[in-house]
Amino acid sequence: MTATRRQAASGRWWVFALLAALVVAAFIVSLGLGAVVVAPSEVVSVIARKLGLSIGSEASPTAAAVIWEIRLPRALLAGLSGAAFAAAGAGLQGLFRNELADPYLLGIGPGAALGGVVGASAGAAAGAIAGGVVGGIFTGLLLKRLSRTRAAEPSRFILTGLALGLAITAWVGFIVFTADRTKVPPLEFWLLGDLAGTTWATLGTTFVIVSIGTIGLLAGGRALDLLALGEADARRLGLDVGLTLTVLLMAIGAITGAAVGAAGVIVFVGLIAPHVARRVVGPAHRKLIIASGMVGALIVTLADLVGRTAVSPIEIPVGLVTAAIGGPFFLWLIRKPDYGTA
Repeated sequence: MTATRRQAASGRWWVFALLAALVVAAFIVSLGLGAVVVAPSEVVSVIARKLGLSIGSEASPTAAAVIWEIRLPRALLAGLSGAAFAAAGAGLQGLFRNELADPYLLGIGPGAALGGVVGASAGAAAGAIAGGVVGGIFTGLLLKRLSRTRAAEPSRFILTGLALGLAITAWVGFIVFTADRTKVPPLEFWLLGDLAGTTWATLGTTFVIVSIGTIGLLAGGRALDLLALGEADARRLGLDVGLTLTVLLMAIGAITGAAVGAAGVIVFVGLIAPHVARRVVGPAHRKLIIASGMVGALIVTLADLVGRTAVSPIEIPVGLVTAAIGGPFFLWLIRKPDYGTA
């Protein structure tokens, strides 16, 4: 490796360190703010003592209960779901070479919500998450079939995904309004996202599925790099394009489905985060997926913090906050002269 390349690689690892520091800082601030304000030192002390360490002075029982039972699982799910949506967005933009690709805009998010509603109505343990995974994978594979017949222009493909998502969302609403309300979360949860009431069990199940799916997505990083050259060139270099699309769309569907089943659809995170990450770590997909996940975790953690503190005691759904950011960002993208290619 040349000195220039070594310096570039070193510089990018500093970017990862900075992103990690920002995520941790946002996480600690999120844990401390709310109806009960807890100092950062007390936040660290509570977590450390739960892990068997003695750091700082012991927090009050009230502060300890608020942090460990309510805010910590919620903040962890915020970061995990944000990372999931962002990694899925980075994968979709690479697969379809389309900078507008996003789990929500292409219908995978609504598909996962439909599966989650069906799973929740069945009343099985972790039914919403399991159903979300099935729905996300099924919609991802349906998207593969639609992509084979899409018109050349990127806008037509995105419109197809939007139409698919809207049709699925109608079915989500129909099932929610006719299902047992004691089993199925309200429509606002599925369409706007909601992190309130997160439990450690929900967090654990989501973490396992998102981790497995993300490992699969990272394993396909080289294939995504080859697809960036175009499908014809990728085939000439030995890539089985059809199999790659199937496997990676299943991974993306599982990641998205688990996040939607646990937190609902949090819009535009998968659109914004990869664009930010691509500017700081470049187009190589393994680094891009990791950086996108970190940016997505930061976005949702901060969005959830704003949503529950900006007009307290009223809580704004986290998806409304991300939509307020993502909507203008989407309009900016489609107004670019060269929009549509990643």
